[in-house]
Amino acid sequence: MTSLAQELEEMRLRMNELAKNEQGLIMALGDALSRADHKLLDDVRNLSAEHEARRGAILKELQSLAARLGALPKPGDLFAPLGSLPPSDPYAMHGHPQQRQDWRRQSVSIQDELNKHLSQRAAGH
Repeated sequence: MTSLAQELEEMRLRMNELAKNEQGLIMALGDALSRADHKLLDDVRNLSAEHEARRGAILKELQSLAARLGALPKPGDLFAPLGSLPPSDPYAMHGHPQQRQDWRRQSVSIQDELNKHLSQRAAGH
């Protein structure tokens, strides 16, 4: 039979071997977790970049739509703004692009005419 000291030495060697194996497993697990973290971070970055690209495309579409809305024929293009026609020629508006104005100016002109009419009406009563 082996002596107690010899058995203790064998047990110590086995424990050291098990500790080394477990240390290797822990390092492998740490490396696997690190790779998973880096992969997850890359995936999040890719998703974020794709999301930003989609947002950029949507923004471009919205800007394009806004530009096209400004390019649509304006209802006021068919008619001259109030006050620009001489009273003697009611048909002068047709076919004269120099008498057409920007829709913003036309809306201001309409608002001015409305304000003038309302102030005259209020003064008359």
